[in-house]
Amino acid sequence: MADVGKFILRVLKERKKSLRQLARESGVSNSYLSQLTRGLFKPAPEILIKLAPHLGVTPSKMFEEAGWLKPKARKRIKGNGKGGGRFR
Repeated sequence: MADVGKFILRVLKERKKSLRQLARESGVSNSYLSQLTRGLFKPAPEILIKLAPHLGVTPSKMFEEAGWLKPKARKRIKGNGKGGGRFR
């Protein structure tokens, strides 16, 4: 199982936000978020959808981090069709 809790903590740290701020903004209780970030359970999709905009990510990114979606493949650019293209 992917660790969405660690992802949430990493994003919060990058954005200099606290778990309490996220709880207040998203309407998800602080105790729920605390248990989630400690990896005690896998959250419901509805919770990830609620949290995503307050973390500045898409719901699909949250689903990837939770292990429900495969990460998107990188797009090939400036390829000649012979495998020599670059990726972004």
